[in-house]
Amino acid sequence: MLSEIGSNQPVGRIEASSSLSEALKQAENHCRDCKTSSPMVCVERCDIWRVKHEIRSIRQLVADEHHLQTLLNTVKNPRRIKILDALCEQPRSLKELQKYLKHEGFYHSTSTIKGAYVKPLINAGLVREEASRHRVSIYGRSVHGLLHNSILDMALPTHSCCYEETVIRELAKKPKTFDELATSVPKKSLSRVLLRLRRQDLLSIRLRNEYVFYCRAKGRLRQKLSPTEKRVFESIPIEGISTRELSKQVKITVRRTYKYLRRLGEKNLVFKVKKPRYYELTDKGNEVAALLYEMNALSASSLNAPITVSIPEVQRIR
Repeated sequence: MLSEIGSNQPVGRIEASSSLSEALKQAENHCRDCKTSSPMVCVERCDIWRVKHEIRSIRQLVADEHHLQTLLNTVKNPRRIKILDALCEQPRSLKELQKYLKHEGFYHSTSTIKGAYVKPLINAGLVREEASRHRVSIYGRSVHGLLHNSILDMALPTHSCCYEETVIRELAKKPKTFDELATSVPKKSLSRVLLRLRRQDLLSIRLRNEYVFYCRAKGRLRQKLSPTEKRVFESIPIEGISTRELSKQVKITVRRTYKYLRRLGEKNLVFKVKKPRYYELTDKGNEVAALLYEMNALSASSLNAPITVSIPEVQRIR
């Protein structure tokens, strides 16, 4: 049975697929049963061919090592998300997008919309331009589905090197110290990154107050101590103890505890150890981490989608 080119094709169902791999599979299934009189008819008129060519173009974009950073910086902008909303409804021209944004409370010229908002969406593979109209790509529709009720644009800075996202992904595995995080993010930038994330309530710190512990020096006690000094010294366990906990055990104030610890330190009987502070994600941080994981998985699946752009079988003309 001969399939008609350009009509009755399940393009909408293919473009609404959950992933590029699924879209490509459906397109290949359609092309397998399709017969046409000339390959050029397929290339020039077939929407299924257009979809397969689009998937190949997206593969090239996703293969770039900086694609995920480009993608994240693109979608951390509320105006671009509004444009994706509009294009998911239907293809639109710049004038139509301007009217849509104006209705949403964003007032911009068409040149600003094109250069500042639409062009980054095109560069990220989320939008395609055809005959002066813009439409959302298959990849863009999948990303848009993940961004429903997203808090990325409110929680993370735009135009960044995505160090915040890197820290969030690392902490999603397990709580880590500053030095452990410094293996993934430049140390000179890490303090500012952690501060931004704390201000957005995306991470918290363990041992915030009592991360300094006092330990006893090894060896036999040979120096003469006052009764209180001796009591403080003997109350310090081998594994160390915080000042606040030590003051409770000795039953003196924290201020006096510090005084006796200083005296013992001058006699080389006590030394202090700073326990590393561990950073961990809050509930809000875990929500962002889950979204970043899904976006990374979507990008990876798009890259791994097998590409075989084949020409349907040509019908023999008798």
